[in-house]
Amino acid sequence: MSVAYFDGRTSRRRLVELRFGDGLIIVENGDIVADWPFANIRRFDAPHGILRLGATSAAELARLDIRAPDQAALVLRHCPDIAGVGGLVPIKLGRIIGWSLAAAAAIIGTIWFGVPVVADQLTEIIPIAWEKPLGQAVDGQIRLLFGTTACIDEAGVAALNKLVARLQSTANLPIPPEPAVLLSKIPNAFALPGGRIYILSNLIGDAASPDELAGVLAHELGHVAHRDGVRRLLRDGGTGYLLGLLFGDVSGAGAALVAARTLLNSAYSLEVETAADDFSAMVMTRLGRPTAALGALLHRVAPETDTDITLFRDHPLTPDRERRLAETNAPATGPELLSAPEWAALRVICRDISVNGK
Repeated sequence: MSVAYFDGRTSRRRLVELRFGDGLIIVENGDIVADWPFANIRRFDAPHGILRLGATSAAELARLDIRAPDQAALVLRHCPDIAGVGGLVPIKLGRIIGWSLAAAAAIIGTIWFGVPVVADQLTEIIPIAWEKPLGQAVDGQIRLLFGTTACIDEAGVAALNKLVARLQSTANLPIPPEPAVLLSKIPNAFALPGGRIYILSNLIGDAASPDELAGVLAHELGHVAHRDGVRRLLRDGGTGYLLGLLFGDVSGAGAALVAARTLLNSAYSLEVETAADDFSAMVMTRLGRPTAALGALLHRVAPETDTDITLFRDHPLTPDRERRLAETNAPATGPELLSAPEWAALRVICRDISVNGK
């Protein structure tokens, strides 16, 4: 079963497998990326339900996050000095104050010396709890910028919630995702900090099956899991947003407006998109559903590039990316994500409203 690995040199979250030899062997795509002697492995503080490990022989910030209880128990049985020197220590008030001052200094430093330089480090410092109010503030600005209406047909909403719940059962995001459909002629989907996932209605119309829409949603869940929205805001949002963070004004209108425009008008890097693709493939594979459906939908939407905000623009389908999506595909072995009536209801989720909201 895959676990999350951070190599301590970058903030990239990598899905790896664990093998057991003379030590704990960390494998990514068949290649050994690290080998930690069992005696060097230490336990670190982590959210509930996650076993977080490091090694005294690895980079200082290198970490493994293991969610599966059976796999965590197996690893622990091999580690004789899991609580030894270099691992988890009691958190004291002085350390908390020190971390807070360091975070404030980092934000001030970012304002003066450039956001991109330390955006990745700041993303790790900012508490996940901050994402929810930020996402709620940005949510209002997103709706103002689009000038559009939420689709709330009861049967369609129920089908959408069921689909996202199926994905979350495998994705296990620390913040439960909140999907919403907005009436729009633009085919797109995007995630906000705090777990809000927006699907624009024309994308549902372009999707040929629940698997295609699920592939896109799982991709967006990958952005939430990797905190890509927060990282993008820190890189591109400007000093107004950072000052809002520093003074606790995470819901201020000025910061939220900057954040909303940043999320809509800037695209992720190819590396970030590939990581979200991998997350989508992992989720779909564990559900026993085909992973190439995401590539099929992107390929079909690709010609629709006559607007500033399209799925193809925000998620460019390069030949390498399309080939990677195809290579991960496997035949469907799990149950359908939605029944035929549920899929039909989801496809007409906006039937009670028109494009102008009337």
